[in-house]
Amino acid sequence: MRIDLRHITLNHITKYLNQIWIWMVRKDAIIYLLFVGLATLFWWGRAMSSQRNIEVKLPVEYTHVPAQVVFETPLPTQLEVTLRDNGRLLRQVQHTKPTVTIPLADKLQEQNGTLQLSTDVLRQKIQDNLPGSTAIQQIRPEEITTNYYVEATKQVPIRLCATWTLEKQYQLSTPPVLEPAWVNIYGTAEAIQQIDSLSTDSLSVEKIQDQVQRQVALQLPAGIRTDQPTISVTWNAEMFTEKSFVLPIEAINLPDNKVMHLFPQTTTITARVGISHFADITAEDFRAVCEYPNQTQRTLPVTIICNNPHITQVRSSIREVEYIIEIKQ
Repeated sequence: MRIDLRHITLNHITKYLNQIWIWMVRKDAIIYLLFVGLATLFWWGRAMSSQRNIEVKLPVEYTHVPAQVVFETPLPTQLEVTLRDNGRLLRQVQHTKPTVTIPLADKLQEQNGTLQLSTDVLRQKIQDNLPGSTAIQQIRPEEITTNYYVEATKQVPIRLCATWTLEKQYQLSTPPVLEPAWVNIYGTAEAIQQIDSLSTDSLSVEKIQDQVQRQVALQLPAGIRTDQPTISVTWNAEMFTEKSFVLPIEAINLPDNKVMHLFPQTTTITARVGISHFADITAEDFRAVCEYPNQTQRTLPVTIICNNPHITQVRSSIREVEYIIEIKQ
């Protein structure tokens, strides 16, 4: 093949030389980076397999502590531990930070006393969460010591301090539900003896429909504490409807020797009930009664007795009746 040198200019030569130079630089850079990567992997492998020390803070959880026990000084929530092992295992511990669990059931008495957790106890509880090859070099604090005292305890009900309104055509299907409805309180025997209940903070809820839930704090007297400082209050509402029945009016509490005739003898009642319980309401849930009069009066009031807790309101078409009393023959 013949090359016509007349068409090759200085610019062509410069372009070809630059391309060759870039190729050589890239090749050297790739080789350089390859060796850097291999060196890093080699260093990392030796670091992970060699023995070394690290300091790590491990969280502490104390279990089986009776609620009425109070420590004079707070127990530490973490332990600073110096560990020795190969780098790979130490890195795993440093990443997971296992929780040190310390049961206190057998270390607390029913009376006031002193809690003491020795270095050996701490070391054993820490070691239970570590690989077998990991050595504990140092623990800070070296031991845990604090005094404690046991408070008196009492269970009391919660009294809800709240106001609420309902959306139109709605009623409560149940009274407000408190969760919990009772709480344990702790304090001196003299202090808790004077407390029969705990009140909530004032709470106001407007236009309830379906279900509404609120969190509310308890009002704690001075020197009293509880493990449940807030409670949940739930209002369950549903739309209501009405159902009517015709009932006979009964005379009750009559002397054995008398008969009382009532005029009229029946009344129509209208009961308000939630939609979910409409089908459960029957005439047997109601009674219309008149008491035998203790003194002479022209009419007697009609009282409606309802035995169904789902009925929230009852109206009677007859409020008073006239009567005649006769002596049995």
